[in-house]
Amino acid sequence: MKKDLLENKVEKVVIVTIRGKDNYLRWTLVQWFMEIKDIVENEYGIRLKLKVIDSDEDYPVIMHGDRVVFEGLPGEEGYFIEILKKIVEDELYGE
Repeated sequence: MKKDLLENKVEKVVIVTIRGKDNYLRWTLVQWFMEIKDIVENEYGIRLKLKVIDSDEDYPVIMHGDRVVFEGLPGEEGYFIEILKKIVEDELYGE
């Protein structure tokens, strides 16, 4: 019985949105997301889902819900990991 409960466990899904023009900067963020999402998912036991939205902004915007979390391209993938961790912690534990 206990094993069945564990197998039916529903993972929390956290949606991250990247908004901006379809350009190299947005493409880079999407690629980084695909490369590093497993790190954050494994650490928090959640699933990350990416939503990409076309807009007029020259620089990409990272959003959680309707809140802008970061504008532009983080200096490196490690900084993007920290941004994703902050988004997950806000979702799981509140702001």
